[in-house]
Amino acid sequence: MQNVEWHLIAGLVKALDWFDNSLQNVLASRGFTPVHRTQSLILVYIASGLRSPADIAREMGLTRQNVHQMTKLLIESRLVEQRQHPDDPRRIQYGLTESSADIRTAALEALNALTELMAKRTRATANDLRVFRRLLAADWGPIVADLDELQAALGTKRAPARID
Repeated sequence: MQNVEWHLIAGLVKALDWFDNSLQNVLASRGFTPVHRTQSLILVYIASGLRSPADIAREMGLTRQNVHQMTKLLIESRLVEQRQHPDDPRRIQYGLTESSADIRTAALEALNALTELMAKRTRATANDLRVFRRLLAADWGPIVADLDELQAALGTKRAPARID
């Protein structure tokens, strides 16, 4: 087998899959209807304070139309409500509904327990978890636009990539 260097993104994707699939399974076992991965992420963003469809779309790398379509099902499920923006009546924003309190409580309990299980299985210490949370919550700066910007930010100059 070829020795391939492990990249951070592979671990982040694996962790997201593990957390989201486990969360959906736990919620389903408690009688809640599972949601699609994109809907799950939209709920995380709304719960984290992002309310604008445009802001959510920007964070997720989607179009506003994609966010509207995925959120439509969350609205029909009475997990999310669409409200008029308080500063601009032409704009809308999303919020979690009062009727979603039970699933929100169950999800938070499950996420806390899943974090505990992840720490136990990986033998992570409390300090490891603090560092991990700090790194994930840190401002990584704007998305890199191209190779030149990446090299400038790193202060390096590498051979240009081949484009065939």
